Amino acid sequence: MSEVGGPAPAGLCSGGQAPATAEGQGARRRVVLFVDDEPIVLMGLKRIFHHMAQKWDMLFASGAQEALALMAARPVDAIVTDLTMPGLDGTELLRRTLREHPDAVRVLLSGYSEEELLGRALAPAHQFFAKPCDERRLANALEEAMDARAYVTNSLVLEKIGLPLLPEVLRRIAFELDNDAPDIEEIAALVTADSALAEAVLELVDGTRLCAGRTLETPRQAVLALGIEIVQPAVLFLSLFSRFEAGGVRSYALPKLKAHCLRSAGIARAIALDMGLAGAAVDCAYSAALLHDTGKLLLDVLYASECQEIMEAVRADNRRVSEVEAEHLGLTHAQVGAYLLGLLGLPQPVVRAVARHHAHSPEQKGFHAEDAVYFANVLDHGLFVFNECYARPEPDPLRLAGIGGDERLGRWRKVVLGLGLGHAGVNRAGA
Repeated sequence: MSEVGGPAPAGLCSGGQAPATAEGQGARRRVVLFVDDEPIVLMGLKRIFHHMAQKWDMLFASGAQEALALMAARPVDAIVTDLTMPGLDGTELLRRTLREHPDAVRVLLSGYSEEELLGRALAPAHQFFAKPCDERRLANALEEAMDARAYVTNSLVLEKIGLPLLPEVLRRIAFELDNDAPDIEEIAALVTADSALAEAVLELVDGTRLCAGRTLETPRQAVLALGIEIVQPAVLFLSLFSRFEAGGVRSYALPKLKAHCLRSAGIARAIALDMGLAGAAVDCAYSAALLHDTGKLLLDVLYASECQEIMEAVRADNRRVSEVEAEHLGLTHAQVGAYLLGLLGLPQPVVRAVARHHAHSPEQKGFHAEDAVYFANVLDHGLFVFNECYARPEPDPLRLAGIGGDERLGRWRKVVLGLGLGHAGVNRAGA
């Protein structure tokens, strides 16, 4: 074993700091563990990440057993491991890490091709990178995934949040997107090969009115309509709802929650276009609105009885879900959703917009994707009635003033109604 970043622990250099823990231990340096059975690879990792010694304490292990011993002796914030090693391989190491150190970011590195990896169980990994990978891309991915922990400061919650079992096709799409020049046709072929996913993608594009006025007949057309920036969030959204539909979420009517997210995505996109946002920001608004309530799915599994009590209080007292969540759990579904998406490597603007979709005041001057998500959520709850006992959110005065007042909001309502959004079992407000 070797360590980079200064002698431990008294002589550690000052530098980047992790968020303070819920127990009030204060800020500390982040610890990243690299694992590979080939000494030359470990030497290469030390060399290329030497510049990160200002921010991280880096540990290096030559095998899974050594890595487990290191993690038992010292908490780590992230583990990056090779896939194929003698004894315990990288997948099994991450499986053990999930059980014993669930709040650590888990990343797999492999020199195998996508075809050689097909069918291998890589589910314990939050993210996957092919060798050789760009060190800046990997460093940024690790930083952003570790940053996501700041959204959930309660260590007890962190320990309970595992990675939902996601389908192989999602990892293969991520693998393709990691290429310098990702091929949308290759991604379309992956989606088309999964008949259930292909049908769901077509329904998603139609349900969000992404191609209003055009008829899409094939999954390939739907994937091309989504584009490189949206296809991964879209498939993740569909995969999460499929996973939790099978697992039996009890606190929410899933069809209505899913329809709310679909409509919100269409609304956020329309708002972003109306405000003249650039294409990347429009895609970000759409993606974040699609995923903004995924934290509700996780909370229902992690805290089933508490979520039942929360929903009973919401219905009995006509209150907002996020307010009651904060009282009962000390956090909201927005934070939990942002944490999950950050671990999975979704773009930071998407993660931030999910985290702030209930925030009372804008984070930045001007109008941005997260503002479109905020107003999309407000408009959809105001225009479509899930439950008569739910309090409908009103836009915060600061937010409203930022868009020029009620006149613009009223214009957006007309735009939304013109999109023809709706869902069986959901009534239009005032109808």
